[in-house]
Amino acid sequence: MVPKLILIINYNKKMNEQKRVVGLGFPSISTNFGDFPIDIAAEIGCEAIKEFLKLHKEFDFKLILTEQDSKVLNVFELKWKEIKDDLEDFKFQTKKGNLLQLKSDLRIECRFIVVETTWRMKPGTNQLSKQIFDALGSKLHEELKRLYPKPGIVGEAYPVKIPKDSDLHKSEGIEQIIFVVSPNMNPSRPDPISLEKAKELLKKTYDSILNAFWELTNGQEYRSITTIKDNVQEVSAFDILMKSASKPSFKISPESSRRTPSKVGSGGWNNVLLPYCQKPEMFPKSEVYYYDNEFVIIFDKYPKAKNHLLVIPRKQIDNIGELKKQNLELVRALKEKGQWVIEKMKQENPKLFFRMGFHAVPSLRQLHMHVISQDFISPSLKNKKHWNSFTTEFFIDVEEIERILEKQGEVKFNKAYYEDLLKSPLKCHLCDAKSIKFIPDLKKHLEEHWNES
Repeated sequence: MVPKLILIINYNKKMNEQKRVVGLGFPSISTNFGDFPIDIAAEIGCEAIKEFLKLHKEFDFKLILTEQDSKVLNVFELKWKEIKDDLEDFKFQTKKGNLLQLKSDLRIECRFIVVETTWRMKPGTNQLSKQIFDALGSKLHEELKRLYPKPGIVGEAYPVKIPKDSDLHKSEGIEQIIFVVSPNMNPSRPDPISLEKAKELLKKTYDSILNAFWELTNGQEYRSITTIKDNVQEVSAFDILMKSASKPSFKISPESSRRTPSKVGSGGWNNVLLPYCQKPEMFPKSEVYYYDNEFVIIFDKYPKAKNHLLVIPRKQIDNIGELKKQNLELVRALKEKGQWVIEKMKQENPKLFFRMGFHAVPSLRQLHMHVISQDFISPSLKNKKHWNSFTTEFFIDVEEIERILEKQGEVKFNKAYYEDLLKSPLKCHLCDAKSIKFIPDLKKHLEEHWNES
């Protein structure tokens, strides 16, 4: 007979292990509230969950899809069995019940739950929303409006902490509610959209939910698109890179200032390139120029020249700091794809000439090579950092990366040195023109070069 003391210790140990597992409870997005076809919604939802699980295998968590409708749960269960591969069933489960009573009814604690809402974020837009606002009162709506004063964006997530003295926190262990503006196909609600558009936005919605969950669980502040747009007029991949680069995710040791660029965190903005690698067919031709099994080529959303594209390997490689000598063939293949793009672009406009290369301090997750024309005529070229990131040593030609890998076998840069280059005075990359102090003067000067060519 096993002594009671050992049983108690083992039981307490098991309970403590369970407490470390972070839970996210969420409904089937858009199927009830947005009239989205359940079979297509389940496929999109399960694919997004599968991508998230594969990306964060080391993360101890559970995702609980909770619905009262058994039919919805059955469709998700069948779809998950079809696509799950070797992923652990424990990490994604479907449960029949109420999201607000998972702990009391099913003994499942979820610190985070998801609630659908509309762009107005009004209380009581659906049954679950009504229950939430009934339980937490007007303070929840006040906090929502304080955090997110602008209208919500379809596909975005909006987390809100709930009071620690509330019953939902004390009894159910819920700490944050992730409100999400989900796509609507319901003709009885305002502004229904087509199935094709809804499919694109539903994938974005699930990605936003999971990214918010990841960042919040790791103690980061999830920044929605709305929040970011309140602070800047345009947010490009480079703008995000610069913001991240100014706050390194690693500590520079006093022993050496030469460090390999750090791996990027897996939060939402750091992952802006990953969806293009995972599902390029889901994006319109205005965003994806070309893709095959190994590469995807996309248009920079805020190009810094007349032609500005990114060539990205679909195989996951965080940044140039991960490249080794054995990756030389990959770099050469990137260069070959880039040259192919250049030839296509020059057929359309023979005046253009190009450079291909990488930023010395990459901060976005996923290796990407810029293919950029050297006119730099673009409304998105707005500040000194934009200019210096492509016209100083901060921009490293693909041939130089090739040479470094051949000679050294890896890529290492002095991060502080390259970041200082972004503060360099404005200088024309085509001539020795002096006294260019401001971006408008530079842009006027560039126009003159273009007209003369």
